[in-house]
Amino acid sequence: MLSRVLVAASLSLSLSGACAAQTTWSRNASWLEEQIASCAQGQDLATCRTFSARALSRLFGVLDLCNSTSCMSSLQLSSEIAKGGPWTPLGAATEQTVLTQAQQMAVGGLPVVAVNAAIGWVVLVMPGELYPSQRWRRNVPAAAGTRLDQPDGSVYGKGLNFLFSDPSQITLYVYK
Repeated sequence: MLSRVLVAASLSLSLSGACAAQTTWSRNASWLEEQIASCAQGQDLATCRTFSARALSRLFGVLDLCNSTSCMSSLQLSSEIAKGGPWTPLGAATEQTVLTQAQQMAVGGLPVVAVNAAIGWVVLVMPGELYPSQRWRRNVPAAAGTRLDQPDGSVYGKGLNFLFSDPSQITLYVYK
């Protein structure tokens, strides 16, 4: 009897430890994938335009991106990030050290984004391994983002190069 109680207690501790080890990304994976799929199917373009703000708000509790009725569009969010404040630029995506730092910060649980300010496009950098990109000739972090110009090209968990073709147009930022 005592051994059954000990086994049950041990199993319970193991399961609670596993739940505690979940990241904000793993807890929200199905929601993120649903949002990306909805955008990719072209059902609701507002989903595409506000994805980054909604995701940052939901995953990291970043304030002032959403109110009770709406969230910032990618264009509005891009402008907000460029103002600075809690958003610190890491540098250009042309630099491997910047891409590596962005990936490490995302793994560490910080909100990291890649921004093309010229067109007002913001995507989230995900934790995970770096992916080799022949087109960028660098290793790139994983990303979650919607394509405003081509919704069916929206991605979850693929390299940043799947969303942006030219790294010279991209700046990475971290929210602290």
